[in-house]
Amino acid sequence: MARVVIVAGAHNSGKTTFIEKVIGILSSKGYKVAYIKHDPKGKAITDREGKDSWRVFRAGAQQVLVVSPDKLSLFISQRDCTLESVVGLLNVSKPDIILVEGFKNSGGFDKYEVIRKEENRELMLIADTLLKGVITDYYPFKLTFDLNDPTEFAEFLEKNYIMGEK
Repeated sequence: MARVVIVAGAHNSGKTTFIEKVIGILSSKGYKVAYIKHDPKGKAITDREGKDSWRVFRAGAQQVLVVSPDKLSLFISQRDCTLESVVGLLNVSKPDIILVEGFKNSGGFDKYEVIRKEENRELMLIADTLLKGVITDYYPFKLTFDLNDPTEFAEFLEKNYIMGEK
């Protein structure tokens, strides 16, 4: 089973941009990276209104899979989606690592919080025992990664999660 790493932080802290760069670095090294984005408010646009997939999903189909030449979009009707149940779905493709954006309150997975100086706040996960490090441009913590150097974090993930030295 792939290792799962959560990257959490406040809204607009730079999580997506940072993760996107880390995924690019790991993918360029030949690793298979899966990504889960938590959309707790349901604001993400996942399909277009009026398209066949949108229509049949809203009509009651429990699962809809849209196949394109370069991607799959999977829609599953499921109550109480947990991070654990979604990780199980992604493990079918045997990724080397699963990077999760959000799910800050989930247990069982190591967490890294993104915090920028301009946010002028304290860590949200300071009391969480699963908080292993901070991705930052200023915040002191026992394990920190430079927010402006995604290569540093990608190499850490490679060594400690993908290669199994954790």
